Amino acid sequence: MNLRVGLKEIFIDERSLESLLSNKFSKPVKLIRYEKLGEGFHAVAYRVKLDVDGIEKSVVLRVMRGDTGWGHDYVSDRAASLLLQHNLYRSSPIRSPVSSIDVLCLLSDGRVESIGDAVEFIHLMDEVTEEYGRPYVYDLFEIASRGTLTDRDIGRCRMLVSYLYMLHSVKIFNRNLYLRHIRDLVGHGEMFMGVVDSYPDLSSLGWIDEDRVLKLEKKMVEWRYKLRRYTYRASRIHGDFHPFGNIRFRSDDQPVILEYSREEYGEPADDLSALTINYLFISIWKCGSYAQPFRTLFEEFFETYMRETGDTEILRVIQPFYCFRGLVVIHPLYYPEMEYWKRLSILRFIENVSSIEEFDPKKVSDYLGETEGSSSV
Repeated sequence: MNLRVGLKEIFIDERSLESLLSNKFSKPVKLIRYEKLGEGFHAVAYRVKLDVDGIEKSVVLRVMRGDTGWGHDYVSDRAASLLLQHNLYRSSPIRSPVSSIDVLCLLSDGRVESIGDAVEFIHLMDEVTEEYGRPYVYDLFEIASRGTLTDRDIGRCRMLVSYLYMLHSVKIFNRNLYLRHIRDLVGHGEMFMGVVDSYPDLSSLGWIDEDRVLKLEKKMVEWRYKLRRYTYRASRIHGDFHPFGNIRFRSDDQPVILEYSREEYGEPADDLSALTINYLFISIWKCGSYAQPFRTLFEEFFETYMRETGDTEILRVIQPFYCFRGLVVIHPLYYPEMEYWKRLSILRFIENVSSIEEFDPKKVSDYLGETEGSSSV
């Protein structure tokens, strides 16, 4: 069976489908014919005529489209949508006369497998052993302890820039994916608004309150509309490029990158903010201020990245990503031992950065309110 779904064609092995349906119906099934019923923005439907143990029966195959946006861009989105619909049919307190039979997984060779009865999904991976090195954050702890940078520290910083340079050089001309990334930055459950909602009662914390968060949310919506004109920047991204386990170094100094997350394509500033906010965070957490040598490390990362990529425009789009990442590192549940005044310093950084049109890596102390003439909010 060759089915046309939006801009692509998919192949389903007929024998595999017959075998799966025979097991599902507990009767021998033969495919008679199939025809396209219709196509909308969300899905394509095909009617399939079957011989089920001598009795003709019709079923419908619905395939989600991934080429029109609507949050269906990745195969995981389409799986989630179909599984949700399947479970809603089966759990409705008012049963529909039309049944949802199953959700099928299509393999690369055209075979189909059933996943409709799934209650959970399991990710199977290789073990991360000592040969892959320790999390990069231990390098940062050592830098804070000794108060100086070694040649290895600078070298590893530059290696991470080179990694992102290679990753971000993979471009895609897809407006939907860039807009989706910016939309998710603001509203996704794992990103800005999801982080806000995971905070304890804001009125009980003392260093943050609803008014300050509401102002940040308004700023994030403003940034969503500013970034809508940058869709040509859509690039392959990591999605969670932080040093607490996701970045490691082997003994030969080669980086090992783990836990690609959330989205395949989006704004490169996501990855830069995810790492560099931790240069700032570790400095304030462990040293009490934005101190050397973290200032040098922070500026070195940006200077090297912009020199290698030529992307100086990133300074005009990174602000809302710092807002999201900043609320993560000052989260009271993640680092409960961190003093409130240190959290407040990073909160000022978030507020000030969200209010500027162009970020300057050399003015971080100003954004923190640590220097005279800063623009503290």
